[in-house]
Amino acid sequence: MITFVVVAVVMLGLTITSVVKAMTRGDDPVVVSSVLTGQSMEVNRTTGLDVIRFQNVRAPLPKEEDVPETLDTCMAQEATEHLQSLASEGTSLDVEIAAYANAPNGELWADIYHAGNDLGLEMVESGYAVVDPASVDDPEKLEELKAAQKQARDAERGIFSKDADCTLPSYVEPVLEQLDDLPASPQANDVTELTKYIGELNNLRSGAQEAVAVLTAIPDTENDDSVAALAWGDAKEEYITSLEGHLEDIRGLVEDAQDKRADLQDAKTLENSPSPDAPAPEDDQQDEQGQEEDQQDEQGQEEDSQEDSAAAEPTTEPSGNPAVAEAEVEPQTTEEPQASSADSSPAELGGATDVDSE
Repeated sequence: MITFVVVAVVMLGLTITSVVKAMTRGDDPVVVSSVLTGQSMEVNRTTGLDVIRFQNVRAPLPKEEDVPETLDTCMAQEATEHLQSLASEGTSLDVEIAAYANAPNGELWADIYHAGNDLGLEMVESGYAVVDPASVDDPEKLEELKAAQKQARDAERGIFSKDADCTLPSYVEPVLEQLDDLPASPQANDVTELTKYIGELNNLRSGAQEAVAVLTAIPDTENDDSVAALAWGDAKEEYITSLEGHLEDIRGLVEDAQDKRADLQDAKTLENSPSPDAPAPEDDQQDEQGQEEDQQDEQGQEEDSQEDSAAAEPTTEPSGNPAVAEAEVEPQTTEEPQASSADSSPAELGGATDVDSE
């Protein structure tokens, strides 16, 4: 009786498994109608046209019109073309459609095979798709997909390459190479060279800071299933750590160069400044101007003195009486007694004339 029950249970389990598998497998035949993106295809089934997409991997999707390129859209065209090379129009596929989840836009999530090959795994190996660990139920398959992604990254294939300007390595790796080869420090006694050196370091620092900002903007894989997050969620921390170490080195070099330049500028200022005992150039000019003005004042005073002396001496003025004029000019040589007007009488002065007239 127990044996019968066990056999019945096993048979029931196999029957249920077969039914579920039949429900979740695509109808035969499943034929590719067109490749839409690097992760989705339109296929012909017995029930009509359907869109299927990879359940376990994500590929970059084409950007919208007039929208800038991002890490999630980088190399979307190349990914689409690579999937077309794996499963072109008319290719027969084997699909296992996930019964528990479909994409929000009506796409059917599925494991897609062609000729026994897992197309999702081949897309990861080529570097045109990345693993979405949360969607992988089989641990062995997850390890296989992760190994394929690491191989693509190490070989710099697809989105891990430097072939397109939009890839993260094409942006970050050149910055790291420049930081690994910093310009040599100039001689410490040349202000011009030190200034140029500081400018070069600041330019490198600016580029490194921008790279850190780009890496920091990549979402964590726990919160986002974007291609960039799945591709660089862990690796971005390695990049950031390396860049921040270089930034710290540059900061020290810039500060050291600035200190050297400041010392040189201070020394040059001291050389050009006058000694404490020496008069300032402006004072010298003022002293010279003062001496010239003093000399001019002295000359003017001498000229004024000469003019005053000349004015003090008496001048000879012409007289109407020549005799009087001569008497004023020529000194008397003999002394003769003359009668004063007090001793002379009117008679003596003019008396004879008066008598005759009487």
